[in-house]
Amino acid sequence: MKKLLIAMGSKENIVEDIHVLSRRYHEHPGIVIAQGKDLRHVVIENASNLFLAENLVIAVVDPTAADAEALKPHLNVLKERAGVIVYLTSETSRVPGTLEGETVVLEKDRDKRIKERVRGALKLSGKKMTDKAFALLTSRIRDESILDQEVLKLIGYAGERVTIESRDINAVVTETHEETLMALFDAFSRMDKREVLTIFESLLMNGQHILAIHSYLVNQMRLLIQAKDLEPFVAEARAYPAFAAAFKRWKDKTGVETSGKKRYLPFQHPYYAFKLSGTSRKISRRSLVEFYEFLSRLDVKIKTGTKHDRTLMEYGLLKV
Repeated sequence: MKKLLIAMGSKENIVEDIHVLSRRYHEHPGIVIAQGKDLRHVVIENASNLFLAENLVIAVVDPTAADAEALKPHLNVLKERAGVIVYLTSETSRVPGTLEGETVVLEKDRDKRIKERVRGALKLSGKKMTDKAFALLTSRIRDESILDQEVLKLIGYAGERVTIESRDINAVVTETHEETLMALFDAFSRMDKREVLTIFESLLMNGQHILAIHSYLVNQMRLLIQAKDLEPFVAEARAYPAFAAAFKRWKDKTGVETSGKKRYLPFQHPYYAFKLSGTSRKISRRSLVEFYEFLSRLDVKIKTGTKHDRTLMEYGLLKV
């Protein structure tokens, strides 16, 4: 019987945490996320399925006490045949009492979380890592789901040497997918659909999960829609120096206070906001909103286990 994991995490880290935890069950997990109004339906449907994939991992996000009570028999059936993770965000007050499983409290700070995982892996192998090497490693590893395998490569590469240095990182750890994701968005902003599909295929072939690509695009679309709202305030500011000054004045007026700064245009670097503004001018508001709505619908389909997520994403990228 497989253990049911109860993970205490945060909304900002849901995707990364679930991917990391899923690897406890299978090296290449097939993840289905159940949350919101479809939560019960997804769990019950999978529990009644006679032919579950061997690598299936069900992640149940923020179930209420009523959900936990209603789904307990179904989760007990599922944990006999698949990996089951109950993921509770920081906004969840407590673990529903009816659930029984191994509780894992996850570090919410990304840098601390990565440091703990790297330190743990190195300790098991009797290795150390210099501060410069660790800084270089974290600058290259943005997708936390591949962190463990990259550290294992470094341990193997170091051989008999106890200390892993910057030169080892340079030799073993390639630049992560973040630059490729940025290239994907750049091709998207140029409306180069052939290049968009080429980069999208490359990301998938190199192990980037479609949910990570989806999450990146959702964030960029959100920023682009905000950049569209900014246009009247920077209409005459076509050059960067003028834009930066206008952007600062606009930012001072917004008065937005939030912990999720990466999702809001006022908190972006002025030059990045300038680039986003240039892209937003090329695309109509209607197209931006339609693509954002498409991504929202696709999010539901991917998390409820659609078999056509790749085809649907390609369709959406070509449609804009």
